[in-house]
Amino acid sequence: MLALGLVLGVATLAYQSLTQAGKFAIDFQVYYYAARASLAGDAMYAASPPAFPAFGYVYPPVTVVAFYPFALVDDWLVSFALFAALKLVAGIALALLLVRTVERFGPSLSRVDEVLVGGYVLLSIHSVVPQFYGETNLPLAFALAVGFVALERGDEGRSGVAFGLAALVKVFPAGVGLWLLRRRSWRAVGAAVATGGGLLALGVPLFGLDVTRTWLFDAVLPRLRHDAFAGGLAPEATYFTLRRPLSVLGVDPSLLPVFAAVMLAPVVAYCYRDLRTPTDRLVGAYVTLVAVLLFFPTYFVYFPLLFFPLVPLLYLLEGRARRLFLAGALVTDLPLTLGSVRRFLDLVSAPTGVRPPVLAAAEPVFTLGTPLLWGCLLTLAGCVCHVRRTADAPEPSGTAEGRPSGLDRR
Repeated sequence: MLALGLVLGVATLAYQSLTQAGKFAIDFQVYYYAARASLAGDAMYAASPPAFPAFGYVYPPVTVVAFYPFALVDDWLVSFALFAALKLVAGIALALLLVRTVERFGPSLSRVDEVLVGGYVLLSIHSVVPQFYGETNLPLAFALAVGFVALERGDEGRSGVAFGLAALVKVFPAGVGLWLLRRRSWRAVGAAVATGGGLLALGVPLFGLDVTRTWLFDAVLPRLRHDAFAGGLAPEATYFTLRRPLSVLGVDPSLLPVFAAVMLAPVVAYCYRDLRTPTDRLVGAYVTLVAVLLFFPTYFVYFPLLFFPLVPLLYLLEGRARRLFLAGALVTDLPLTLGSVRRFLDLVSAPTGVRPPVLAAAEPVFTLGTPLLWGCLLTLAGCVCHVRRTADAPEPSGTAEGRPSGLDRR
């Protein structure tokens, strides 16, 4: 699974470089020009890159301070290179956390496995797209991993700070608070609220109440609208969310959050039953993150937020649970839409007699859901299977649950 994601990632990067060069670093340019506008005393939310006037800054006001150092460089390409280097460091640190987590609770990894984990984090199909656009998702994935690892080690303060920082940037990672409540980690909850809420409030004295109000009403609330789901989400839309099949099945757009929550809540609650072992807790953390992503109208580029605990679970789950989880993870290596199928048929110059039947078969499948959605649901099934198998098992004597070979997880 890791090797497949890595190979597809390299191929995707080559394809994007050839066919979508005009969109290179589009997200970073948004951050860069918003920071330059802010430093100049202009409205950051009215700023946009010259090449992409329709795109604007959507993060909370105080976050623009993190991009000030890049804005001091006149050439945005040079700034992007510096930004990419920092993300490379975050990716390496994330890969090290993944490897150490596996080896702490499971098998000792071979050098090949370590390289595959690192390659998956930095160059998998899930990483190269946000890297190409200059997104912030890899550092946020590292922050979430730090939060989970610190919580497991009993450092609730550091855990809460890490989660609070991640939630400040993207907002929806605040859903991890559900996991903190289940763990009864009150210090972590307090630290997360103080970090995220405190920095959000800091934006008022730094930038003014009007700027904060602009962020809330012009950047956040419009993204929560359900217009895209009215009448069924288009099969070309790059979302992986339970709201897609629900919208196709005719659920009123205003009720989509309710139906999604009703479907996800039993899975999360079941996987919260027993947290005796490290793997049980990794499963609980994983279903929390997946439930948050599937509940919201989440884009494909947010999948790296699942790297921890997805990668450790590939090595630590056993039996049928592992097979289901691995199958789901393999499917997620195909973050495709119907538009992707069309572009592939164009790329290979599919014969006239092949194209219509392929599209006819693919359209209903991609209309109801995407491989990324189905893969996530399969991994949830693997988590449920693990909980069912272990719920009545005697409490283990040690922290490790056995040491299956990591070689067949590649």
